[in-house]
Amino acid sequence: MVTAVSSAGTTGTLDSESPGLADGVVMNGIHRSFGENVVLRDVSLHVRPGEVYALLGENGAGKSTLMRILTGLLPPDAGAITVDGVSLADGGHNRIAMVHQHFMLVPSMTVAENFLLGRSRGVVGRSRLRRMGEEIAALADDAGLACTPDARVETLSVGEQQRVEILRALHLGARYLLLDEPTANLAPTEIHSLLAQVRRLATDLGVGIVLITHHLEEVIEAADRVGVLRGGTLVSERPVSDVTTAELARDMVGRDVGLGIRRAAAEPAGHCMLELVSVSVPGQLGDVNLRVRAGELVAVAGVEGNGQSALEDVLSGLAADSSGAVCIDEREIDTSSPRDLREAGVGVVPADRYTRGLVKSLGIDTNLAIDSYTTPPVAQRWGRVSRNAIRQRAERIIAALSVKAPSPRTPAGTLSGGHAQRVVLGRVLDGEPDVLVVAQPTRGLDIGATEFVWDTLVEHRSRGAAILLISSDLDEVCSLADRVVVLYRGRIVAEFDEGPFDREAIGSAMGGFQEAAA
Repeated sequence: MVTAVSSAGTTGTLDSESPGLADGVVMNGIHRSFGENVVLRDVSLHVRPGEVYALLGENGAGKSTLMRILTGLLPPDAGAITVDGVSLADGGHNRIAMVHQHFMLVPSMTVAENFLLGRSRGVVGRSRLRRMGEEIAALADDAGLACTPDARVETLSVGEQQRVEILRALHLGARYLLLDEPTANLAPTEIHSLLAQVRRLATDLGVGIVLITHHLEEVIEAADRVGVLRGGTLVSERPVSDVTTAELARDMVGRDVGLGIRRAAAEPAGHCMLELVSVSVPGQLGDVNLRVRAGELVAVAGVEGNGQSALEDVLSGLAADSSGAVCIDEREIDTSSPRDLREAGVGVVPADRYTRGLVKSLGIDTNLAIDSYTTPPVAQRWGRVSRNAIRQRAERIIAALSVKAPSPRTPAGTLSGGHAQRVVLGRVLDGEPDVLVVAQPTRGLDIGATEFVWDTLVEHRSRGAAILLISSDLDEVCSLADRVVVLYRGRIVAEFDEGPFDREAIGSAMGGFQEAAA
């Protein structure tokens, strides 16, 4: 007998002898804990061949642990898993493959060479590469995933690289794919294409697919069934045809969530606080001109890799080879000095919270004090610092932002993505910057954490902060921005002055179709 969770969230039983039930990935009573921390509690689900099963949950709900167990990287403490009737230990894991959000490809190699990695010894001859190329082409045709076997990976777009990853998994014999945030780095125009391809893999080739995403509209568009993990428990499982995005959000968080609400500024913007004049970075940014006023949120939309990182570097004081001028409150600032920018009233929330925003091995309290070691009350006489002031500051920010941690000295690297982002936001916002630069602030965050970040930005805009939002998330841009500019290949190619915004036009501009945004 296999325990299952009904659409109402109650448990029932399925007869494992029923026709077809042995087919697919069957998880029965999976339990996993790390010390006293219970991560998964009696999770049972069934992913059938030829269906798209969406798995949702907040950060820390247990999704990653469940996927690691499915791929054989982590054993469960209790429970059993079979794949088409074969246990994982007996080889069932060979039929499951995970396509990670960050691709596992060697950029300098061709597609065919990447397929042969780890599968050939010694020098690979031209005939072997040619045969592999023919196999890839045939598989790509069957799967409906266009692919050029002799193309170097570094020349491919993000969407094309993703297709390579999927095809490589299928070529290795996988019949079940775990897709981890597959649309995170795609242009809006590529997202619908990928979801259609995912549907075709399931419908035409019988591939079973687990879709892990934070974007609920993608679940409605592509999935057959959806399961929601909350606190390590499968709290609901039902057909997508029977559910709305609002209901899914409520299942994930345990309360109503208002992400669909447009958060436009209530008051007119004030004077110009941030101005970029002909800002350029060789090979990355070209002649960017931009103004952000007090009490205004301007979004820089664009697909990853079109100059956003360079723009963040310039405003962080980390782009040594930049040119042009950056003015704060009509005063030109030396952008070669992070300290000068900070003292001029610029606060930066970086795109990579773990590399640039936090020192993972240090405690939350120390991370929160990084920007204040030179100012009282943290700074004391003779170069000393006040541990008591550091602790009090940390306790105040942790309480204000509801950071979940055992103590202020908990290492920042142990926090979930949402709470790590709260720590970064807390440190930057506690300095009450006049200009706030936030890059990809909700990347990888669940619905509850995203709502918190959005509301926090809106609150600081209402206090008069000038906010520059750098984001590839079209929902985020359209929900928060007062104005939108689109960055493509390092240049601003389109501007949208007021909302509600034309999502299709912005998405087209992000993909390089400038005429669509005219």
